[in-house]
Amino acid sequence: MPVTGNWLVAQQLATTILYTLLRLVFIAIQRIYWELNGTAWKLREARLPDNYERSAQVLDVLFVHRFDHIQSPTVSNFLCTHNRFENPQYIIDNDDITLMTIDEQNAIFCEPKEKGIDYVCLKMRM
Repeated sequence: MPVTGNWLVAQQLATTILYTLLRLVFIAIQRIYWELNGTAWKLREARLPDNYERSAQVLDVLFVHRFDHIQSPTVSNFLCTHNRFENPQYIIDNDDITLMTIDEQNAIFCEPKEKGIDYVCLKMRM
């Protein structure tokens, strides 16, 4: 029996609360890890104009959660891990890359790893 009406909203709300708590813990641990392994320093360096050729951060998507599928996705809808830095020309050179979202600081593009579910996101600072 499918869940409908108020139960569906309650289920989505509970899932969103759990995801938000998971994301808070994940981001805190990730920040510490990135400081320790040097990724945070590389991110700061990538923002400099002299480092344009390595300014697109490639992230592996671990999990995606959206409460509302009508609105466009945001950075907070993704749990990602760092993969590598890439030249932004990579986005133009590949046909299967899609713009997922853009805000004041970032443009996020997604590329399927292969035909299926897994995605790689490219995060560009603006």
